[in-house]
Amino acid sequence: SRTGTMVRLECAAEGHPTPQIAWQKDGGTDFPAARERRMHVMPDDDVFFITDVKIEDAGVYSCTAQNSAGSVLANATLTV
Repeated sequence: SRTGTMVRLECAAEGHPTPQIAWQKDGGTDFPAARERRMHVMPDDDVFFITDVKIEDAGVYSCTAQNSAGSVLANATLTV
């Protein structure tokens, strides 16, 4: 992705009860897009956007979906 553009990350999970979705970057929850409020979630369709992409946003994003039945993890690599 180019700097200044918008990136779309999708993380869909179905289950009962409805899974909670959590994002990490490079294994941590404190990352620039979240800290600077450039990460936006669309609650209806499990899509996350990172706006105004910066060099420091590059890395591996992990999406964890968790409910009482268990959890599942998916990774996406963002290259800037």
